[in-house]
Amino acid sequence: MIWLQWATCAVVTILLLTRLPAFLHGHNRLMFWLMTLLDLAVLLSIEGPYLAVDRLLGGHNMANLILRFVIYGFVLLLGVRVARAFSGYRAERALLGPFGLGLLAASSAVLVASFVLSDVTTSRVGFNTPDLELWPAVYGTMGRIYPTFTGIVLLPVLASTVRRPGPPLLRWAAAFLGLGYVDLAVSNIITVLPKEDLWLSQSINYSTILLICVGLALVWVSSVLGKARSRNFVGADEKNPHT
Repeated sequence: MIWLQWATCAVVTILLLTRLPAFLHGHNRLMFWLMTLLDLAVLLSIEGPYLAVDRLLGGHNMANLILRFVIYGFVLLLGVRVARAFSGYRAERALLGPFGLGLLAASSAVLVASFVLSDVTTSRVGFNTPDLELWPAVYGTMGRIYPTFTGIVLLPVLASTVRRPGPPLLRWAAAFLGLGYVDLAVSNIITVLPKEDLWLSQSINYSTILLICVGLALVWVSSVLGKARSRNFVGADEKNPHT
């Protein structure tokens, strides 16, 4: 499945580069940082880059702990961006309010504690152990609880956008993002999957990323088209001030 990993990395990198001009001009910098975090997360999930980074950090799987926090940061920023794009003000408050930030803090604390107690000293991508041991299983579960929470918060907003009339591109964006969050919820089974089903784990993980990328790209395209229509309307109105 190495081709899927590198193909996903290529897609995310392309999207990151398309956001660079706007970032340099000070526009929509949140999207640029989103794609940067996602690109880093994908790279750290591939064996070659992961082992190279982990060697620099001492070779004790610290790269995996960094990966988990990169994902935490990504899903939080993504949640805020999606909530704002689809006018999900209650969802944004849930993410940035006491409960949402409290869950993030608690998940982070348990994540670090379970990482230390796992004592997996051999550097290996995926933080896998030969058998399903307690603390590595807790560590893997905690890595997915907070991301799943952000999906639960956002799914009602996305489902509402798909159902109600509106710009088709924005509705399609909501549909792809919603499917990505459903896939993210399904990824919770990865912790208990046997090592023989690694292909299924990777398929779930990378399909989640690709669905979210498509959704974000459609949000951006819809925004660009909306601004272009607005400029055309204003230009036509200025040419015909008496209409």
